Amino acid sequence: MSKILIIDDELEICKQVSLILNKNEFDTSYVTSYEEFRKLNENDFNYDLVLVDLWLKNSSKQGIDIINELKNNFNDLVIISFSGHANIDNAIESVKAGANDFIEKPFETKKLLHIIQKNLLELKQKITINNYRNQISFHSKINKIGFSENIENYFEKITKIKSNSSILLHGPSGIGKNYFANFIHMKLSSNNPDTFINMDENLMNESDLLKFSSLHNYFTIYFNDFEKFNNLELLNYFNLVNKNKINASIIFDSKNPDLDDIMLKKIDYKFHFKPLMERKNEILPLFKYYFDIFSKKKFEKVIDIDPSIQDILNKHNWPGNVFEIMNVTQNLINDMVSPPQIVIIDEIKKILDNSTNNSHLYDLNYKEAKEKFEKDFLIQKLKNNNWNMTLTSKTLNLDRVSLYRKIKSFNIKIE
Repeated sequence: MSKILIIDDELEICKQVSLILNKNEFDTSYVTSYEEFRKLNENDFNYDLVLVDLWLKNSSKQGIDIINELKNNFNDLVIISFSGHANIDNAIESVKAGANDFIEKPFETKKLLHIIQKNLLELKQKITINNYRNQISFHSKINKIGFSENIENYFEKITKIKSNSSILLHGPSGIGKNYFANFIHMKLSSNNPDTFINMDENLMNESDLLKFSSLHNYFTIYFNDFEKFNNLELLNYFNLVNKNKINASIIFDSKNPDLDDIMLKKIDYKFHFKPLMERKNEILPLFKYYFDIFSKKKFEKVIDIDPSIQDILNKHNWPGNVFEIMNVTQNLINDMVSPPQIVIIDEIKKILDNSTNNSHLYDLNYKEAKEKFEKDFLIQKLKNNNWNMTLTSKTLNLDRVSLYRKIKSFNIKIE
C-alpha cells in the first residue's frame, strides 16, 4: 500500500482528500504547516508521494520551500504540487523546484486519482528492473536439476510455501540452488521476475526495502553465500520478513551452513541438495537432457550417444555438479562442425579432461570466474608472443593503452 502525505493549510481539505485516498487503498497522513512537516520529517519520513499546497497560511515556509527540501533529501519520492490560485507560472515554478506534477484546487476526484496513480506507476518502474533486478548469474541457464524422487518432492513442497517465509537452500556449487530460488520466487510472485532481489548484486538497506514493499505486492530477498554478509544485517532482514513488516520472503543460499546456528533454526523451510557424486543414477539422465537441448538448438536434431558413456560419466567427480554437466554438453556440441551419427566415448573423455583442469572455477562466483579467466587468458597470450606488447595488442585486436590498463588492473608482472 503506497503512503501519501498531504500538506495543506486547510484542515478540512486535508481530511477530505485523505478520505478519498483511503477509500482507494492509499495510506495517508496530513500536516497543515511547515512546522508540522518538519516534526514529521525529523521523526520518520517514509512516504512514496507528497501532495503539497504552494500557498500555506500561518507557516514559516511555503510549498516551494518544502518541495526544494524534499527533492534534496529524497531521491525516490513523487511530489505533486497544487494551488487554488493556479496559473501557468505556479506550475512551472513548482516543477522547476522538483515537483513531478501539478493539479489545480479544488480537486476533481478522478483527475486527482489519475495523476497519483500515473506518477506512482512511473516511480515503480523507475526503482524496479533498472535498479534492483538481479544480474545474470553464473548458473542462470540451468533449467533442470535432477530426476530423483527427492528432487520431485522438493518441487511439490514449494507449492506449500507462503509469502513472508524464510527458506534455506544448502548444497555444493553448481547444484542449482539459484535456479531453485528463482523457481520459488516465480511461484510466490505470480511470475514477476523483476521483484527477485539478489543482495549479492544490490545491497538494499531497511529503508530501501520498506520503499520497495510499498510499491510491490510481493518480492523475494536472496542471499547467495549468506555467511559473507554481516550477521546483524542478516538478522534485521530476517526480522523484517518474520514480523511481516515487509511483504517479502527471504532465501538463504549456502554451500555448508552451520545448521545449529540460532537464526537458521528459526527458518521455516530447509532444502538440502546433495552433490551429483551421491546421486550417480541422475548423472546420465541430466547429461542426455542438456545434450539434447543443445543439439536441437544447433542442429535441429537429437544426436545419439554411445550407451557405454555411463561408466565414464559416473567415474568423473563432477566438481561443478549440474552446471558442469550443462557446460560440458554445450562445449561438446559447440566443438562439432556437423552432427555425427553418434557421439563416441573419446570425444566425451576429451571434454571431461578439460573440465577437470578448470574445476577450480566452479567454486567462484560469476565476477570472480570472469576475472580469473581474463587474467589467465592475457597471461597465456603474452607468453605466446614472448611478452611482446605490440604483437599481443594486435593479436587481441586491442590498443596498447587498453592492454597496459588490463595488465595493471590484474597486477600481471611483465617478464
